[in-house]
Amino acid sequence: MKASSTFKDSTKGRFGFYAFCSGLAFLVFLLSGLTLFAQSPDDNGNVKVWAVPGEQKVRPDDKPETANLVWSAADKQVSIAGAGNEHVPFQVVISTPVPPGWRPKAPDGFFVKASGLRSDRGDLIGKENVKLYLEHYIQIYAVSSPVGATGYWPDALAPLSEPFSMQAQYIVVGNRPVWIDVFIPSGTPKGIYTGTVTVERFGKVLETIGVSLEVYGFSLPDETHIITYMNISKNEVTRFYNASGSAPVTEELMRNYFSFLFDHRMETWFNDPLVPEITLKGEKVDLKFNEERYDYYMNKLKLKRVILETVPHEITRQLKTEPFSPVFNRVVKSYLTSVESFFRKRGWLDRLVFNSPIDEPNTKKDYEETRLYAQLVHEAVPGVPFLSTESPVSDNPEWGTLRGYVNNFCVHGNALNDPEVKQALLEEQAKGGEATWYISCDQAYPQPNYFIDAPALDPLMVPWITERYKMNGFLYWAANFWNQTPDPWLDPVTFISGFECSGGYVLNGEGSLIYPGNHTRRYTGQPDVNGPVSSIRFELLREGIEDYEYIWLLKEKGDPAFADEIVRNMVIDVSTFSRNLAELYLSRKAMAKRLEELVK
Repeated sequence: MKASSTFKDSTKGRFGFYAFCSGLAFLVFLLSGLTLFAQSPDDNGNVKVWAVPGEQKVRPDDKPETANLVWSAADKQVSIAGAGNEHVPFQVVISTPVPPGWRPKAPDGFFVKASGLRSDRGDLIGKENVKLYLEHYIQIYAVSSPVGATGYWPDALAPLSEPFSMQAQYIVVGNRPVWIDVFIPSGTPKGIYTGTVTVERFGKVLETIGVSLEVYGFSLPDETHIITYMNISKNEVTRFYNASGSAPVTEELMRNYFSFLFDHRMETWFNDPLVPEITLKGEKVDLKFNEERYDYYMNKLKLKRVILETVPHEITRQLKTEPFSPVFNRVVKSYLTSVESFFRKRGWLDRLVFNSPIDEPNTKKDYEETRLYAQLVHEAVPGVPFLSTESPVSDNPEWGTLRGYVNNFCVHGNALNDPEVKQALLEEQAKGGEATWYISCDQAYPQPNYFIDAPALDPLMVPWITERYKMNGFLYWAANFWNQTPDPWLDPVTFISGFECSGGYVLNGEGSLIYPGNHTRRYTGQPDVNGPVSSIRFELLREGIEDYEYIWLLKEKGDPAFADEIVRNMVIDVSTFSRNLAELYLSRKAMAKRLEELVK
């Protein structure tokens, strides 16, 4: 009896277990079928296509929009506007339901195409002027500011040439935005130009939306009238590409990086390719300039400023003597006069600037040495500007002043909150100096910053703020500071040590506005790039620079009062400025209308 009873209990338990397993298997099969059904190439009914302005960051779970400043779902049309020689971006977003289940297969096979644009009169903006980029989502683990947020954010822009899926880093996303940049060639006739954007899946058209572009009756100048110091490190580029610093491939690579800057109306802060080779022979300095590089950067790219160090590291390495000793001073002056002679003979002297060896001086000793370095420059090469990353108003009266020594002041954004600094900058400019400013890790919200999770308009408003203070330009300390992250495509915390100066925030994307192009396929599925990959932040900074050219044109064409009024409406000071996109679009429209009146 016991044996029989045990057998019955045992078989009952086993049958129950088998029934449970069978039910579980059926459930898994059912869910798998549902997942496969959701991913079927023929199941496109739940796919939505919509559009947003370029100045908006689309996150994975954002709801599709039926109307906004550029998009009408009812008309299936994007409406944008711009002048000749201007880039006009917008975004097309593909939305799909996220398949159920653990680690589901991402819906794939998507592709986006864009046509050229043609006016009623037959004028054409060829499709080669319409560039498409797949936006890369990067996961943010901690916020950069009180208005930041964790989760996935769009940033890197991979040139789009192959089909893509809804897979983003570690998850399947509900939204996949594609950045579309329309470049209007200079001299394009005024009018309304129309074209299309087509979204496909596995070669089948899912949606076609219209694009209407209003081209204004003027063009932005080729020359950029705001100073844009943007540092690109050669060492970081060669490290990520595993390239030798002197190899021919590195020369080509660096040209691609610097040309990319110029294409975005920006220039280099430290000009690695233009630093001469230095050899000391006693107290005489022999310099060897690369004439071919100088011809490329100065004549072809028309570099506006060449920043060279007052005392290059190579001199201190070879000289091995105390700073400001008689021998030191003679050698440094020999170097300075040799550089000045090279630039003067070629007609480039007005583009040369010597940078202070002391960055952000903040002690009495720093101030004393900055003045001594400035004296060396003024004695050796009178008339060549000396630049310091410091305010003309000292934080401590005991340190003395740099005014009368420094010609070009580049001030921290926090200093712009001081009315005395603002007045001092205007006075220094009246003497012929240049005033620029910069953003760094300790510039806190509501001041602007370049963080990935910062408001979209922050980088765009930097040139506007520059104009509000009547400064000559801005500086950013690094566009490719990648040495504190294993890979900027994967880890957004590019400046770990910045945590110490940020008030406890993590600085997502600090010092990193571009991405190494040789990692593109690994993270996006798009082909690798022999050069940098842009970011939304970098593109929006160029938008702000183009806005600055509108402002410059208004003044150039005879209405500076109108230009000033527009800027005052958008910017009160460095901490108080508009982040309202509708206000920005209205300001742009008003400037365009006034310029069309002025150029008739």
